[in-house]
Amino acid sequence: MRYQLSFLVAILLFSCNRKESSLSETHLGVLHHQFSISEAARGSFEKGLLLLHSFEYDDAGEAFEQAIQADSSELMAYWGAVMTKYKALWGLQDLEAGRTLMEQLAPTAEERLEYADDALEEDFWSGLEILFGEGELKERNNRFNQHMASLYEKYPDNEEVAAFYSISLLWSGGTGFDKEKSLLSARIADGILKENPNHPGALHYKIHAFDHPEFADQAQAAADIYAGVAPDATHALHMPSHIYLALGRWNDVVSSNESSYAASVARIERKNLGDGARGFHSYAWLHYGYLQQGRYQDAAKLLSDMYDFEKRASNQSARSYLITMQNAQLAEAPDWDAGLVPNFEINTDDLGIIAQASHSFFRAHWAYQENDPETIRTEIRDLRQKISSAKTLVGDDGIAMCSAGSTRYAPNANAINLALVLQLQEEAFLALLEDDPARYEEKMTQATELENSCEYSFGPPDIALPSFEHYGYWLLEHGRNQEALKHFKLSLERAPRRVMAMRGKIQALKSMDNLKESEEARRELREIWSKADSEALEYIAAI
Repeated sequence: MRYQLSFLVAILLFSCNRKESSLSETHLGVLHHQFSISEAARGSFEKGLLLLHSFEYDDAGEAFEQAIQADSSELMAYWGAVMTKYKALWGLQDLEAGRTLMEQLAPTAEERLEYADDALEEDFWSGLEILFGEGELKERNNRFNQHMASLYEKYPDNEEVAAFYSISLLWSGGTGFDKEKSLLSARIADGILKENPNHPGALHYKIHAFDHPEFADQAQAAADIYAGVAPDATHALHMPSHIYLALGRWNDVVSSNESSYAASVARIERKNLGDGARGFHSYAWLHYGYLQQGRYQDAAKLLSDMYDFEKRASNQSARSYLITMQNAQLAEAPDWDAGLVPNFEINTDDLGIIAQASHSFFRAHWAYQENDPETIRTEIRDLRQKISSAKTLVGDDGIAMCSAGSTRYAPNANAINLALVLQLQEEAFLALLEDDPARYEEKMTQATELENSCEYSFGPPDIALPSFEHYGYWLLEHGRNQEALKHFKLSLERAPRRVMAMRGKIQALKSMDNLKESEEARRELREIWSKADSEALEYIAAI
């Protein structure tokens, strides 16, 4: 970041223009903004802005609404309220709600801009008109990014300009990991942190920028302090686990999500909310973390409770995460807990193609274990039809057509490829039940090649049983240890220290009499399983 003001001018700006929201007062971080907010609206606005940077959209919206009630002419209070409707990284852009709020201020862009106190507010509001204007999502995100780039040049010392430029790069990077834009986003965030190490947005966006196994180590410092900077933000308690998961720091994945989920429950009690407000995102990550730690009984307890939560919440999020958790439990635990009653009839009609394919895969995987080829045939047929329908909604650029609004459940090219990997694995299950190993290998070779081309999942794998591991264990059973080792290493490249792949790697190395490397991997696994159930410890003893 380029701070070019002299020391004297900086002091004057700080005392006259920069408004600081203190960590000690809010427990949400510290901002040094330069907006000219009225005295009546300032406190609520600053709270909303802090919450917005930590993606606490509902609570931020309440704070901005309080600012509007305090001063209905305060432009930036409306700006904040509208920004809470643009959950871009979550694919939940509510354009109509945002436009409705904008029209409450004034019916046209020209009239709305008349409420600006200065050029900075005009420029921020102009960016809002881009995000909630006409055009496809990708086009609007790119234009907003260009707009923020120009403001970054115009206001080189402004932390909020830099913060929203940083996140705009992530929005414009598409659904996957855009290396060039992510690295630039992180550099901009670093510039803010040099001047304000407690800026919640800078910490948050740096974590997002480096949310990939190749770069995650560069965000460990940000991950390690973010939760302490903004402990009153539930998402800030979860967000460090993106880095920890990408590095295989399972104890930290678990502790982060235990804290985040507990905070969501406390919020429910504090605000008298329903089960739909539970932090299902952190809950599912916690479940995955327990499975990696070998805490299968704890994971089963979470899944058991999730069956009840889903019935009471009855929303897309709960159903989607229940699908994720069921798949992970079946794929990772040595045995399906006798107390768990699987839900084979989750409604996926309003969910995305990955969730639909994942639920199909769960039923096919279960049918394989029950020696039920007919059910697998049905799943293959139905999934093919769903994938075919999803393909018609994807344009030549790989994103959903007519994607002006919410994209969380809209198909894209990567989602379709992931669904195809699951379909290929279903076909491989069927080949095994029909005693056709050649066809099994054909399907699994296709599955591993396709999965290897898919984007990083930014969390627990979208494919609960990675094809590399599915095929790798089959190769082990058939004495093809070198090939198996290759596949387990591929899985570990995409998901460092993932336990199913580590177990396969140890078995392959041991079968090849590579005792030195197998023992090193075994020690690492023993460290990960320091809190494991007896089943996991028995496995370690056996190898």
